[in-house]
Amino acid sequence: MAYKQFDRVPNHYSGPVIQRIKDFRQDEGKRSLQPTVLTVGALEVLVPRHFGFCFGVERAIHMAFSALERHPDRQISLLSEIIHNPLVNDDLEQRGIRFIHDSDGERRIEESEISSEDVVLIPAFGTTLEIEQSLQRSGIDTTTEEFRRDFDTTCPFVSKVWDRGEELGREGYTIIIHGKFRHEETQATHSHTKEHGRTLVVLNRAEAQQVADFIAGRMSPELFRGLFSGKWSEGFDPETDLQRVAVVNQTTMLAEETTEVAAVLRDALLERYGADDLGHHFADTNDTLCYATNWNQNATKALLDAEPDLAVIVGGYNSSNTAHLVEICEQVMPSFLISAADELHSADCIRHFDIHRRQYIETRDWLPQNLPVRIALTSGASCPDVLMNDVLGRIAGFYGYGPEEVALGLDRLALHEPAVAV
Repeated sequence: MAYKQFDRVPNHYSGPVIQRIKDFRQDEGKRSLQPTVLTVGALEVLVPRHFGFCFGVERAIHMAFSALERHPDRQISLLSEIIHNPLVNDDLEQRGIRFIHDSDGERRIEESEISSEDVVLIPAFGTTLEIEQSLQRSGIDTTTEEFRRDFDTTCPFVSKVWDRGEELGREGYTIIIHGKFRHEETQATHSHTKEHGRTLVVLNRAEAQQVADFIAGRMSPELFRGLFSGKWSEGFDPETDLQRVAVVNQTTMLAEETTEVAAVLRDALLERYGADDLGHHFADTNDTLCYATNWNQNATKALLDAEPDLAVIVGGYNSSNTAHLVEICEQVMPSFLISAADELHSADCIRHFDIHRRQYIETRDWLPQNLPVRIALTSGASCPDVLMNDVLGRIAGFYGYGPEEVALGLDRLALHEPAVAV
């Protein structure tokens, strides 16, 4: 599928500095993963080749604003957050869109409060068949061509996972879903896929190894059920349903971890059944990985080679893909996840989100005082450029640089050149 820009993604989500950087990369080093270097005095800001809004997010926002434009006299509702970014969701709510479920999945608007005259949008993560059935009871027909075209903002790459899961389920494979069980997308994938075969959700490589241990006969059925009960489809029997497996993923997970999950399970099936029959027991599903997730993660890894002093990652705190960018960066440098520039309280204090403890914290002495400094700056797939733009300006200001110095830096943008080994 060709990537496209949507004309109706609102201009107030763009940022002039970030747009200049994007325009530069369209003309220079388009195919390179080397980051862009913005030099502002003695401050270097490294921006990855790929960041910010992906195709699916742009499409979802385009559809939401199109619905507002075309149906000004109808009540418009979203099943839940359209994407995981508070700026966008608050913006839509202020424009009159209401949310049927909150960010924790709790119902806010009952079935009886929705009518066939309303417009209901399905978010970019998709939704479960059970929630679609609830909409049907409220008079919203989610099966029509008009609804799918105009109001279902499910990312096409998520739908692709569902289609592949259906195909493999019908072929007799149990679908292992690599994802966060409570995440909206994983719940939707689980719901759609279990209609066509058995399903099991695993969080990471460690859980995949536990499944592998059971397949290879190193774990009892009782222990397996204790570990995974509730994370499988109705009727799932580990003793019969793990003889043939295929792996798909929540599209925002680390792509390399999905590959590891698949490899662990493949090796267990190889151990149990041998090489001659492996094709019957394990299905290759690399074609379900989201290209945008891969691009953003690989571009972020390329940042590490430039050896920044620290990284600032901008995005929603409940954004899975953004959290994975933090995980990549924090392997080699101090990394801070923030949702907006106002969390940069000062050059001495930053309020940020700890993805491991799942809480806000404040860190002192986060920003090096002495120049030169090299800072990596990126954002998640659901983060508007304007937020990243404001963060860049705030950081430059901490070193005494204003819009004029930033503008001078934009006139001499360059690709980061890898160090030459000697």
